[in-house]
Amino acid sequence: MKITERDIELMGWILEQKFMTEKQVRQVFWKGRNQDNREAYRRLNKLRNMGFLTVNEKRIYRSDMYLVTAKGVRQLKELNKNHGLSAMGDADYSNYRHDLVVTDIRILFDEMGYKSWLSERVLSRRNDLRRVPDGMVFNKDKYIAMEYESSQKSRRRYQRIFLDYEFDRKIDQVLYIVDTKELVGKLSREVSTSSKANFVYLGELEKELMNARLKSIGGECVLRELLGIA
Repeated sequence: MKITERDIELMGWILEQKFMTEKQVRQVFWKGRNQDNREAYRRLNKLRNMGFLTVNEKRIYRSDMYLVTAKGVRQLKELNKNHGLSAMGDADYSNYRHDLVVTDIRILFDEMGYKSWLSERVLSRRNDLRRVPDGMVFNKDKYIAMEYESSQKSRRRYQRIFLDYEFDRKIDQVLYIVDTKELVGKLSREVSTSSKANFVYLGELEKELMNARLKSIGGECVLRELLGIA
């Protein structure tokens, strides 16, 4: 079987995001196909049979999680597409739901035209950031860090996180994508010292996209304004 450009890009995404489900792969690389289309599933399994991909060992999630093998990483490395990353042994089950949602968020921004996403794994190899976000996009000379929040941390921890971002010259804005509307309200009240933090409810982001409303210390704006789009 010949390895295609799409296979390389697909494996690159999986390696950067730790793992992806067949549904997520289909959303990115077979967009517009109906839910019953099996082409993505067949291609993933061909890559698996060739040793480029594997699936998670434990079955704690209803769908297989595809991971890139050492052989797949070597294929990417030959093309300078592995970003210095190595294969993961298995999915991180302590954070698997968080990682799944972060990939969904990357897909959402990809569909809105933001192809410049840098994943947590890629960013963790840098030594010029005060902290590593879940992802980051670059737009109009600005770096916007992405953080997904599913539960509230302690006030002291948030103060430390906000302070790190406030003094990080590499990051211009931070978008906190939050699981519930209530958590958006709670977090926006914690951010009395950060001019960079912006908060949005995940459900609104999925529905409104560029018109999703964000809360910050300066009041409210919409996502397109944060991204500098008229």
